[in-house]
Amino acid sequence: MDEKLNGQSLDTLCAALAYAMGIEAPGAAAPACETLTAYIDKTLGGRKADRVFMYNPDAIAEWIYRKYNGFFSEAVAAAPLNIEFRTVMPSVTPVCFGTMYTGAQPEVHGIRRYEKPVIRLDSLFDALIRAGKRPAIVAETNSSMSKIYLERGMDYYIYDTIAEVNACASELICADKYDFIAVYNGNYDSVMHKNGPESLKSIAELRANIMAFAAFAAQIKRAWTGHDTLVGFAMDHGCHEIDGECGSHGLDMPEDLNIVHLYDVYPRGNA
Repeated sequence: MDEKLNGQSLDTLCAALAYAMGIEAPGAAAPACETLTAYIDKTLGGRKADRVFMYNPDAIAEWIYRKYNGFFSEAVAAAPLNIEFRTVMPSVTPVCFGTMYTGAQPEVHGIRRYEKPVIRLDSLFDALIRAGKRPAIVAETNSSMSKIYLERGMDYYIYDTIAEVNACASELICADKYDFIAVYNGNYDSVMHKNGPESLKSIAELRANIMAFAAFAAQIKRAWTGHDTLVGFAMDHGCHEIDGECGSHGLDMPEDLNIVHLYDVYPRGNA
């Protein structure tokens, strides 16, 4: 298990995503993650990404990534830049996704426990809309990502099953009409809570997340050859085992707070 907390806060991601697309960051966002902005500059040579695809799996901890690294080979091949983040407290889904897409700490964006109100604070989605971009969220019914960024002038695709969510995401990639797509898959988290982070059932869902992302990335390379694209495999928080061989998260501990995101840039014309 991890012994210390990562130094880079998750609140630095939002401004880095804004930087990647050449738009102004949300008003309360922390300064941008320099690892990601430097990578954008290096790979695009001064251009900005006109497409961003964020795949958001739930609860995949850094210690899972390290211990079962071989299982991540397809995701790493699709997005080899890994960035270690420290998520926010309490390390539960709506709190963490609130920070991911506002760039603000929980006491600023307003969600400080497991609840799913609409965030009124300026978000990346608002910044995209102001810049004339078209964002979309694709997520499961009643998930945090299906609720906390509602009531904005953007499109939401909400489905009851992971299969429907992923099929929709694939269709949106083919349609090539959105500048920013965030896709949420909560299957690993759901199974992990009932069976523990390392159970066979949980690892199967972990692999499903990895293979879904790899498939999306491959599709993007074929369908978006006319765009400079940033892709991300970006979870919200980690997890740990509790009594009864179940799983949980939400504590101020490295297992729950340390996560590793994967990114890459696909320059236009490089299928």
